[in-house]
Amino acid sequence: MGAPSFDPTRVDERNYTLWRYQAALAVPDAATPVTLGEGWTPLVAAEWDGRPLHFKAEYLNPTGSFKDRGAAVVVTALKAMGVRDIVEDSSGNAGAALAAYAARAGLSAAIYVPAHASPVKQAQIAAYGAEVVPVPGPRAESTRAVHQAAEGGAVYASHVYSPFFSQGVKTLAFELWEQLGGRAPESIVIPVGHGSLLLGLYQGLRALLVAGLIERLPRLFGVQARACAPLARAWACGLAAPEPVEERETVAEGVRIAAPPWGRAILAAVRESEGVVLDVADEETLAAHRTLAHRGFYVEPTSAMAVAALNHLRDCLGDEPVVILTGSGFKSTPAA
Repeated sequence: MGAPSFDPTRVDERNYTLWRYQAALAVPDAATPVTLGEGWTPLVAAEWDGRPLHFKAEYLNPTGSFKDRGAAVVVTALKAMGVRDIVEDSSGNAGAALAAYAARAGLSAAIYVPAHASPVKQAQIAAYGAEVVPVPGPRAESTRAVHQAAEGGAVYASHVYSPFFSQGVKTLAFELWEQLGGRAPESIVIPVGHGSLLLGLYQGLRALLVAGLIERLPRLFGVQARACAPLARAWACGLAAPEPVEERETVAEGVRIAAPPWGRAILAAVRESEGVVLDVADEETLAAHRTLAHRGFYVEPTSAMAVAALNHLRDCLGDEPVVILTGSGFKSTPAA
């Protein structure tokens, strides 16, 4: 999808949502933003094991995750096109975001979720008025089920496949550039499952690079759960594309993706940025989760997984890296 270039003179400085960057988004000309106030999340200075860094608090978006960025733009575009009914498959956060923005826009939504998904997330989706369709079996079964549902006429508003979703996520790069005073961080640490966050960030950073506003891409560090880490395994083996792995249970349920469809693009983006893809054990994730909470950051384990990776990346990060805290702890069951 072609998108307008990023021009800082066209940023709407009176708008403190992601729509301050509407001039740089590929959305229909007649589209009126469907918004709940998403974007412009805090960039919090902190430290980890004596190292200064910034946490980008994406868990403070309206439905509690970064997925609101993509959902806002997807629903805005689909409503402008006259769509009335949407379906989506999700382990929780994307489904909650699509359900909320569909409700805001007056659209009907059905969200197909793995039956094992967090009951809290399933309840959140239902609270917005969407139909929740639990699907037994691995995460991939939800995707198969939603494809069948889409054949009945509803539009598949996929956070994985819709080009509008990445248009929303790329605004995260523009925000970081503004919040850091017109520069990019040396490195960014990102949880990765399907990879929509990493690829969206990459798109935004490339736009900044093409506009001459940054001199180089930040190093992108993708983090996966060791129990289900096809991208980390491919990286370790020097492969250009991942091979499917067994989908095993992990506390980081948001990245439990055995066969990421954009795996080749994710690995290419990380290589271009001179970054790394790695995995961490659930024990490390849970330890980081506890420490973050004791410092005032209440996030879900998927977010803490990225912080756990800092212990393995100490010599690679440069000055004051940014870690994306993707989802709220209120979405997790207490046992997590």
